[in-house]
Amino acid sequence: MPKRLSEQALNQVKYVSMTDYIRHVDELDSIEDIVAYSTRYLLSYGEGVQRDVSLAEAIHIAKLKIADASAAARKDRIMVPEEAVDPDLSDEQDAPNRLFMMDPTAYLQNEATRLLMQAASAEQFSPEDEQRLTNYQAVSAVLSHDVNQAVANEVHDLDIEPNARDVKARMTALFGGAKQFKDAYDGTKPGFFAWLFNKSSRAYHNLDQAYEAFNNPNHANYGNMNALDKAATEYLKHCFPNWDPKRGGISKSAIERFSGTKRDRAMFSLNILKATQKQREVEGIYGPMIEANLQKRAEMEANAGDEVLENAQNDQLQQNLLDDLNQEEVLDNSQAERDYHANFEIGPDEEVEEPEIE
Repeated sequence: MPKRLSEQALNQVKYVSMTDYIRHVDELDSIEDIVAYSTRYLLSYGEGVQRDVSLAEAIHIAKLKIADASAAARKDRIMVPEEAVDPDLSDEQDAPNRLFMMDPTAYLQNEATRLLMQAASAEQFSPEDEQRLTNYQAVSAVLSHDVNQAVANEVHDLDIEPNARDVKARMTALFGGAKQFKDAYDGTKPGFFAWLFNKSSRAYHNLDQAYEAFNNPNHANYGNMNALDKAATEYLKHCFPNWDPKRGGISKSAIERFSGTKRDRAMFSLNILKATQKQREVEGIYGPMIEANLQKRAEMEANAGDEVLENAQNDQLQQNLLDDLNQEEVLDNSQAERDYHANFEIGPDEEVEEPEIE
C-alpha cells in the first residue's frame, strides 16, 4: 500500500496512551505509515510524566503492532525472508523498518535528530510546534545519554517471554483502556455471597486460576497461551453448551444477552481468545525477524571490518613498496655519487702533476 500520511498529519500526532496508539495504528494499511506514525507517537512521549507505561514498554508495543502488520502482509506470500518487515519493499526501502525492529532506540534517536535539525531551519513556530519539539528533545535526551542503554536493555528484556505482557496489552486495547480493562476483570469476580457460599462454577474457577497463572512469572504456566485458551474456551462452552469452537466463534451480541458476572466472564473469555489469536499470528515471526536482522547487521559489520583491514594491508604494502623504491633510489644515487668522486681520487703511487706556469 502506498504511503499516505503527510508531514502535516504526522506533526499532529500526540501521545495519549498506548491504547489510543493501538486504536489509531489499526486504522492504517501501509507498514510505512505505521512505522512513521509509531515514530512520531513515541517521540511525543516527552518527559514521560504520568504516562500509562514506561518508554521501553511503549517502544515494545509499537514493535508488536509493526509485527502485526508484517504478519498480515506475509499471509498471501509463499516465501518471505525472515529479516523482511514489509515484503512489498526492496531491502533498501525496508531498511528503516528493519532498524526500528532491530534497534529501536538507535532508530528513534536518529529520527529525533533529523526532525530537530529540520525544524531548526523554520522561521517561526506555533505553540503546538514548540511543545512537539520539546517532547522530541526530551526523548532524544533520554536516548542520547547513558540511560539509553538502560532503555535498550529494558526493551530487550521485554522481548523475552513477551506473551503475558503482549496479551494484556491487546486485551487492554480490546476493552478500550486500562481502567476499562481493570473494571472488566473486577467484574468477573464473584460477589460477596457467591464467594461466601462458593456459588461460582467449576468453569469459572478454572478460568480464574488459568488467568492468574498466565500472569504469574513464578508459575509454570506463565505466558502459556494453550492453558489460557483452554480455560477460556471451556467457560464459553459452559455458557453455550451447543457451541462447537471448530465451527466458528461466538458473537459479542450473543454474550450481551447475559447479565451480571456471567456476561462479564463470557466477554472476558472472548477477548482472551481474540488477544491470543493475534499474539499467535506474530509469535512465529517476531523473534526470528529481529534475530535475522541482527545477524545480517553483524555480517555487514564483519565484512566492512574485513574491507577496512584489507585496505589497510594494501595501503601498508604500497607504502612498503614505495619505501623500498625510495631506498633503492637513495642507494643508487649514493653509488653514483661515489663513482663520480672516484674519478678524481689519486691512488697511493700516483704523483700529482703540477700545472705549468708561463
